[in-house]
Amino acid sequence: MTTDLTKGSPLKQIFLFSIPFLIGNLFQQFYNVADMVIVGRTLDPSAYAAVGSTGSLVWFASGAIQALTTGFSVVTARYFGAKDEEGVKRSFAAAIKLSALISILLALACTLFARPLLEFMRTPADIMERAYGYIVWVFAGLVATALFNLLSNMIRALGDSKTPLYFLVVACIINIILDFVLIALCGMDTDGAGLATVLAQLLSGLMCIVYIVKKQPRLHIAWRHFKTEWALDGLLLHVGLPMAFLNMVLSVGSIVMQFVTNGMGTLYVSSQTTGAKIESFVTQPVLSFGSAVAVFAAQNYGAQRYDRVIDGGRKTMLMCVIWCGIASLIMIPFGRLFIPLLAGEVEQLVVDNAYRYIVINTVLSFLLVPIVICKSILQSLGRTLWCMVSGFTEIVGRAGLSTVVILLMSGALLSTPLDVQTGYVIMCFCTPLAWLLGSLTVLGDYIAVMRKFKKLL
Repeated sequence: MTTDLTKGSPLKQIFLFSIPFLIGNLFQQFYNVADMVIVGRTLDPSAYAAVGSTGSLVWFASGAIQALTTGFSVVTARYFGAKDEEGVKRSFAAAIKLSALISILLALACTLFARPLLEFMRTPADIMERAYGYIVWVFAGLVATALFNLLSNMIRALGDSKTPLYFLVVACIINIILDFVLIALCGMDTDGAGLATVLAQLLSGLMCIVYIVKKQPRLHIAWRHFKTEWALDGLLLHVGLPMAFLNMVLSVGSIVMQFVTNGMGTLYVSSQTTGAKIESFVTQPVLSFGSAVAVFAAQNYGAQRYDRVIDGGRKTMLMCVIWCGIASLIMIPFGRLFIPLLAGEVEQLVVDNAYRYIVINTVLSFLLVPIVICKSILQSLGRTLWCMVSGFTEIVGRAGLSTVVILLMSGALLSTPLDVQTGYVIMCFCTPLAWLLGSLTVLGDYIAVMRKFKKLL
């Protein structure tokens, strides 16, 4: 199944195409959250905090793989939009080679430095070993992560956003089952949750292979397609590496935030982790629209339908802003109700602080819209420079405010050190500040490109 996004109503196509992305992203969040919830319910709250404390590091590595393979698939989507089937096959083969090489190197490096990274982040001593047991398995399985993400993104590049969703749902179910089997029945600790995640991703990748062989002839490749083409490899890396590097850069800001929160103690780690996970569900529709409009823009750019790129970007941003308003109306009165579903029975301090994090980040989530939509479109067009600059300005927001909190709590800026509770509340504004700075940076380039397209028209 393929979908030609160069024809029809842009609003309708992007909305319908984003629905499988949204469901898939939600299941991806369930996929990630399942490990935390299950270890918290089957083991103890310490295990919950241990898995949660690794979130920024896990995203640093796995998010880089996701972004890299998304970038590779954008190139394939351009060939598909230009009706160049041989280009689709050649780009797919080149992406396989590059993804395998990069994921192996990244897995080796991350596994080797897993413990030093946890120590650098001031992971509380009472959860250190459990955090390491979980994250070392996730790092070791990055090749499986690359397998599933590359194949699912290539299927999406051809306009099929439903099939990868089915495989992700199955993988999520498998992950949950394996969590219980390895932890409850086999007696493993948090390392069982990490192993379950890797095995589930490996199985979902194998399902993608079977589907491509049976149902996607456009992705059927022969040995001749693996012939080294430096120009094609360079194009894939030109789009994919900046997207991966950008994700890693953004993760640095999250790592700095985690560094500060870890120093506040296990309860504050649980608060921030819970709030961030719930906030990630709130922002999923925006991210899903971004994924959909990236494929839409890539296909139409390949077909030289610049008017549709302009129209699609404008209408996608409008849909995102409407969603942010709806999310605020839901989370302000009902946000507390979601916390026990994720964290279980926890102390009131955790509930109160998680709710503060949720409300602040949800109300200000509209600041995320220009970053996601503008970057998605610009990256699909091969415009990566200002996207990179935007990533660094986001780091300034997260890391800058986090540094101020550290100085305030140490007494370096005030005669009386800031108390932990006030420091935590200030930390809740780190992400919205990063969104604001990133939006201001990337909007200029986006407007310039849209004006260029209008002149071409």
